[in-house]
Amino acid sequence: MTARERKIARLKRLISEINEDLRAIDQIAGKARALFEEVNARTGPVPDRDLMAMAAYLHHFYTGVESMFERISRQIDGGPVKAGDWHRELLRSMAVELEGLRPGVISRELMDELDEYRRFCHLFRHAYAGELRWLKMCHLAENMGDILGLLKSKMDQFKTFITGVIEELEKNIE
Repeated sequence: MTARERKIARLKRLISEINEDLRAIDQIAGKARALFEEVNARTGPVPDRDLMAMAAYLHHFYTGVESMFERISRQIDGGPVKAGDWHRELLRSMAVELEGLRPGVISRELMDELDEYRRFCHLFRHAYAGELRWLKMCHLAENMGDILGLLKSKMDQFKTFITGVIEELEKNIE
């Protein structure tokens, strides 16, 4: 297999992995939406188990997004920088065009929205369960579907870009 053929295979695998990541993220968002609706239909304090479940859904939602961005960074950008604030830098890098390499994967606006989920993940990993508050998570849970819709749209655009690169590489093989 030539270097060009390996690159084509790697890019095709990246598209498949992005699709798989989006399916998993979509499932998480669906479960979070169901829990959000169930909790909001009740009165009284939110049980700790529901707080923890929603916190886990929010965490897994962003972790799935971040894993997808890591794949893109590894396959296209040469890998994410693993500095102390690498989570923030990875997200920021996805909104930046790398001239001659790739367009921005997401918009700056979507980056700002996703950054709220990234910050929540940090809180979730470092906080005690008693520090979780439904009202602080509510906004993230309620907007998850909209954010996912924007993300899917941007990822479709990015996959179209990758498909174009693959087609150009395949032309040069023949």
